Amino acid sequence: MKDKKQVDGPAKLIVPRLTLDPDLSEDLRNLLRDARPYDLGRPPEYDPRPWTGVFAPLRRETAAAAFGWLVIWSSPVDSHSPLSAGTLASLQWGSLAVGGGAVVLWAAGAVVARKNDRTRLRRLRDARPHYVLAADLAEDAGQLLARASTAASAVLRSAVHKEDLVDRQRNEASLPVQEWEIAAGLREYSRLVQAEPKEAEGEKVVALLDSRRRALALSLAGIERRVIALETYAAQIKEADRQYAELRQIQQLADGSNDVLELLARTARDDLAVAEIEGMTGEAAAVSASFTAALESAKEAAVIALPARKTA
Repeated sequence: MKDKKQVDGPAKLIVPRLTLDPDLSEDLRNLLRDARPYDLGRPPEYDPRPWTGVFAPLRRETAAAAFGWLVIWSSPVDSHSPLSAGTLASLQWGSLAVGGGAVVLWAAGAVVARKNDRTRLRRLRDARPHYVLAADLAEDAGQLLARASTAASAVLRSAVHKEDLVDRQRNEASLPVQEWEIAAGLREYSRLVQAEPKEAEGEKVVALLDSRRRALALSLAGIERRVIALETYAAQIKEADRQYAELRQIQQLADGSNDVLELLARTARDDLAVAEIEGMTGEAAAVSASFTAALESAKEAAVIALPARKTA
């Protein structure tokens, strides 16, 4: 029996774990990046209680200390022991004081640590509207965000961006804003999709769901057009990068044209050498013109993908 060929669909992109509002302070951005996924995924209404978990770490230590004190206090006084009853009593009270002091210090440290942790969790809770997690998004929304993130990253990694052959300042200011606004829109879309009942009860509910889903589909299509504009811009940047690399190689070859001319002059007529060099120069000029056109196309795509932000 022949094995059936397995037809694989398009590979799914990795959805960004965390997408941040570019208006957040750098301190808060670092806090969010370093936070545990469990803490980031807490519901917005979560409010840690001030004493929750403070004394939990003390249970084992307190039990061990209590057992040690019990052994010391229950030790009988032996008449042959070099320790007098007064000395033993002093040791008992001393151990009680030392152990009690250790527990108090441990408890104080736990309270301070818990207070700091509570402050951190509250900052994460207050920042919840300003970050989007992969878990917040429906599958189709997650793939759209992954496409937007891939396109934005491709632009920022390009050679023409790094060497400021396109508007580097605009890219660095606008691309994070575009990615964030796309993520925020997709989160709201996903919230509305996930709020729908799994089963419709009655024809009126079915009709209402159909109308609602059409509206959501239109909204998602609008976001997708924005993502496609970013992808078009990234494709233009990629083409400009390719032609820029080609141009640099030709210029590198043209830089050695004098050496080529001298070599040809030794083995052939001067006019042949000149013709060869002129041909190389013409190729460089043609590639340079093509690269210029590619840059212009990238700039035109940027106008569509990165509209100017309105100032107050």
